[in-house]
Amino acid sequence: MQGTSRKSLGLVVLLVVGLAAAALVVLVGTLADASLRERWRAERQGELGGLRATLEGEINGAANLTAGLIAEVVLNEGIDPLHFDRHARELMRERSLLRNITLAPGNVIAMVHPLAGNEAALGLDLLNHPTQGAATRLMLASGRPVLAGPVTLAQGGQALIHRVPIYLNGDDNGTRGRYWGLMSTPIDFDRLIVAVGLGDPALPYRVALRGIDGQGDRGPVFWGDASVFEAPDAFLLDVHVLEGSWRMAALPLGEPPSHAWLLLGSRALALLLALMTISVVAHLLRVGRRLAESEQLHRELAEQMQDVLFQTDASQRVNYLNPAWTQLSGRPVSACLGLPWSELLHPDDRQRARGRCTEFIAARGGEYDEAFRVIDAAGKVREVVVRAGLHRNARAEVVGTVGLIIDVTERRQMETRLAVASSLFERSGEAIVVFDADGVVQAVNPAFSRITGFRAAAVVGTVFDPFAAQTGEPTLATLWRAMRDGDAWQGESEARRASGESYPVALSATAVRDADGHLLQCLLILADISERKEKERAVEYLALHDSLTGLANRVQLGSRFEQGAAQARRAGHGMALLYFDLDGFKPLNDHHGHEAGDRMLCHVALRLRDAVRDSDVVARVGGDEFAILLSRVDTPEGARTVAAKVVEALNAPMRHGGGELRIGASIGIALFPAHGTTLDELMRVADRAMYQVKARGRGGWWVAELP
Repeated sequence: MQGTSRKSLGLVVLLVVGLAAAALVVLVGTLADASLRERWRAERQGELGGLRATLEGEINGAANLTAGLIAEVVLNEGIDPLHFDRHARELMRERSLLRNITLAPGNVIAMVHPLAGNEAALGLDLLNHPTQGAATRLMLASGRPVLAGPVTLAQGGQALIHRVPIYLNGDDNGTRGRYWGLMSTPIDFDRLIVAVGLGDPALPYRVALRGIDGQGDRGPVFWGDASVFEAPDAFLLDVHVLEGSWRMAALPLGEPPSHAWLLLGSRALALLLALMTISVVAHLLRVGRRLAESEQLHRELAEQMQDVLFQTDASQRVNYLNPAWTQLSGRPVSACLGLPWSELLHPDDRQRARGRCTEFIAARGGEYDEAFRVIDAAGKVREVVVRAGLHRNARAEVVGTVGLIIDVTERRQMETRLAVASSLFERSGEAIVVFDADGVVQAVNPAFSRITGFRAAAVVGTVFDPFAAQTGEPTLATLWRAMRDGDAWQGESEARRASGESYPVALSATAVRDADGHLLQCLLILADISERKEKERAVEYLALHDSLTGLANRVQLGSRFEQGAAQARRAGHGMALLYFDLDGFKPLNDHHGHEAGDRMLCHVALRLRDAVRDSDVVARVGGDEFAILLSRVDTPEGARTVAAKVVEALNAPMRHGGGELRIGASIGIALFPAHGTTLDELMRVADRAMYQVKARGRGGWWVAELP
């Protein structure tokens, strides 16, 4: 028996050494090939890093060049066209990538350099522009510069549009000053590509860019061949562009260096070593086959077991472990044989294990079923259950133990996850509804009842629809269609409470499927977004109204003018613009204080609303400057009539401190289309007419002379 064991041991040693040598040869060849390939990729990565740095430098240099011009606007609270043109000309000389420089006070383009070829941009309302309005609103919402594009320009070519919000100086507490307008600088995208070298025919890469408007990997491909992003060997780099990023994909031209000879040679040598080892082992196997066959059944059964099978001698030392031990612990079986079996366990559990095993052997029977822990090779703690019995020899003498070590880690983790999921379900601040595949409610959490007002008992077991108050296609129908086609869905809808009240909700649905992909359940999460919607409406209102008086601001006036002008052209009627400031407002403000001045502005706004029709627009366009857009005026007399009503309305005094304060107005009148077809043209004509009134002694109105 001992001779057979020694032969088996020698056979195993020979086999292990031979196969290990073959594996080592293969490993060395593979590692060498991998090292050479990694070195080649590192060199390419360095080249592309330089290309990326050049691209970032060109964009940031062009974007940051205009900081001086912005500083001048902030310092002087504006800039006249002459200074703008001189400053912009110098900037254009320094940075050839800039196509033009535009200033838009109040989001309306007032200055552009060079003017030639860009005349149509003057007077453009960027906030309400059909293609540029979204980027402008994004800039206003974030209060930070925005880089949009590349976009195709009407005058040809592509450009990146860099928009910078301009805020006048705030107070000493760090509060940001009043919003003045924005600067827009198109960066010539085609020349940028040439300057960086991406368009060089000699470039040894196929390059593509994605992430339009700085969206990074989420954005579409805007330059190059989109298929480069799908290539498995493509290099991917992030290009930082101001507040966003692009994703660059580069595919080297040609194939990477091949080292097939190295792999082929190492594998051939390994195969030779393996064949020689197998040949020797096969010869020795024939000698001991009968003994091997008699032990084979036991070995196969032990090795196929998922649980760890162990055997100890009478002194509790391990003399057998099946391969499942390595799968459980990451430790080789050979390193553990001969150790006290308690050494297989967590250090804190070893003393208890030794004591229980001693008691078990001394009792000569009974059950051994204990929970312990094992630390695997990665340092992770795994929970196990040890079930053992006494091992006896042919004379029924106890010579050790035999048993199983069962890994219960995943089961315990599953129990923990279920407990955590149950806790999250119960304590979630958002409403959760669980439907079965037929749409029947299986469960709701406490937040559902708190948000909707429906008790759980009233909805569980029913085909409950929390969106019954809405019109159009039912939300649940959309949800179930999405669950048939995919595993997740998100959206917004109107839901109803038990009281019948309708309220907005954000929805997130997740499908639960069986192993065959059949829908078992649907988990729907509802979040009440009433407060968020209210804030969005408030922001929209502030964007179109003067914060003090509630009148329309310059943005809304421009929008209403465009609508009215389009209607006037179709219907063939005219419009009129009344432009005026308040006579005597500055002395009133200086003498009685800003609070009285603000009250007077609100008083004026109220009187102006009462003096015009609902279809007309009353706007505050400056400190004490107002404009009234009469949407339908066919004769100058109609505008004069309204001007007279305005003057009369403003004659009404305002009560203040036990006395009365009065204000007046000098009104300039411009007619559409006689005096101009744009709001800026009418504002300039009406402004000149207003000063005609002031020159005649203030307090009245004047219709501008027809050209």
